[in-house]
Amino acid sequence: MKIRPENKDDHDAISKTTIVAYEDYPFRQETEHQIIDDLRKADALTVSLVAVVEGQVVGHIAVSPVTISDGTSDWFGLGPISVLPEFQGLGIGGKLIKAGLSRVMNGIGGRGCVLVGPPNFYCMFGFANYPQLIHEDCPQELFLALPFKGRVPCGIVKFHPAFMQLAEVEKDVVVDVIIDYAMAGVKMDLENPTVQRLIEKGILMEMPGHKVIMRPAVLEEYDPILASLTQFRMTEMGRVHKNPFMAAIRS
Repeated sequence: MKIRPENKDDHDAISKTTIVAYEDYPFRQETEHQIIDDLRKADALTVSLVAVVEGQVVGHIAVSPVTISDGTSDWFGLGPISVLPEFQGLGIGGKLIKAGLSRVMNGIGGRGCVLVGPPNFYCMFGFANYPQLIHEDCPQELFLALPFKGRVPCGIVKFHPAFMQLAEVEKDVVVDVIIDYAMAGVKMDLENPTVQRLIEKGILMEMPGHKVIMRPAVLEEYDPILASLTQFRMTEMGRVHKNPFMAAIRS
């Protein structure tokens, strides 16, 4: 097994490896392969390493810059990390993580790394939870950091905008809410995991009666086009409610 930097011929294999590897991962976003592509296009893929076995890409790790609200610089986000299922359990993921951390620490002079993942696994690489370091899009106990030098920052961490994407199933739910938009909210199955994720992200807000309403300002951060459609729909429906004749037709 060899670990090396990616080249342009690896891009398709990296996407396929990432999709397959994350199929059964409990913390998946369902957009991991798109995140890597967008980081690459934005020239924000600071480190991109592949694990190769007999000429086949079987694993990949990405590293990209993060911002911290206290102004601390030179910190990076580790991930997405992927290994094909048939090659898992062989230590390939661990070797990719160590290689990625080494590149950040020794290759580009990084001061630390953060990631979202299970503490019981990543603690073996030195990652730990620091209460003063916060990522608002996940439970605090799953947000881990590894300082290389200096103090641990104190602030809110944001990953590159490439991570702010909606999965296709999330977009489908958003579109359903737009189509069925009502001033008092749209009735949804609040037990649906996709609906729950959108509520956790703040895109949907739960209302009484098993209803939700859209929050266009939050949706704008994830998908400006859907946010614009939402705003248009809300404006049009507002006009209907204000116009007695249109309201009568609608009823």
